[in-house]
Amino acid sequence: MITIQPIIVPTKGEGTIFQIDALNFPMNPTSVTFYWQVLSVTDETYTSVLQGNLTMDAETYSQWNNDDNFVINWACNLLNFVIV
Repeated sequence: MITIQPIIVPTKGEGTIFQIDALNFPMNPTSVTFYWQVLSVTDETYTSVLQGNLTMDAETYSQWNNDDNFVINWACNLLNFVIV
């Protein structure tokens, strides 16, 4: 889980944790889909305040080697989240 600057969702609260998971890993990808969410933490309980899917195109995917920080930075950049 990645700590980000707070994201305030008026109806759900303040999220400070970013999580992203790949939904598929095709053999010859033309795209890869990721599920992401922003979580709030209260008394060691995690609650989703914002979520969605992102699709990475083949060109971007080809730049991703074995460093998962590439995906984290790519997604945060697209979503305008700031890692702290």
